[in-house]
Amino acid sequence: MMGVEFLVLIPFILQYKLLDKASKCMFYYILSCTVFAGGSYILQKFYGNNMWFFNLMYFIQFVILSVFYYISIKNPTVRTIVRYMPLLILAIFVFDLFFIEGVRAFNSISSGVKNLVLLVYGVYYFLQMIKDKELIEKAIYIDSLPVFWYSAAIFIFSCTEFLFCISYNHLQALQTSGVARMGMTITIFTINYIVGIISMILLYIGLSKNKKLRYADS
Repeated sequence: MMGVEFLVLIPFILQYKLLDKASKCMFYYILSCTVFAGGSYILQKFYGNNMWFFNLMYFIQFVILSVFYYISIKNPTVRTIVRYMPLLILAIFVFDLFFIEGVRAFNSISSGVKNLVLLVYGVYYFLQMIKDKELIEKAIYIDSLPVFWYSAAIFIFSCTEFLFCISYNHLQALQTSGVARMGMTITIFTINYIVGIISMILLYIGLSKNKKLRYADS
């Protein structure tokens, strides 16, 4: 995945000064994905366990995506919830990391909750776009907006990640006991990899829509 993420990151870097706030959030999200992939590989190779890094990066990505939805969502009450939700997720993350599943295990509880919250954000944002009177009055198609594609990428990947998060810790335990086969793990990672590529493509499409939007305004 790191190669695909880096390729998508390049056009964001080249156009960084022209990006709006939402697009900059996506830039930092893709950058975190690249660090996530590279750091996980290095830690696994030299230290043998990278689960604490997995858990930390999941939380960092949640904060970045929360900023994106805080910028994009209009309802004041929901914006307030989005603003303070990272504090609740941080509390769950710390409790899960040190008192439930541990530093050396995949924290499926906190990661699963994080993805579930992102799914709720995504559904709410899509409903907001559909009912947006300003877009309707100006006859603007939602698929012409960069944020639509950004949110679609996050939503699609979060769907897969949610299933991954709530099952992977259990799968690790089954592998340790010899019950699970390696094929099950490979299948899960393959699905995640494919959906990850699709989400990166959607982020790039969003960036291309951002360029067209700038040309239309000029």
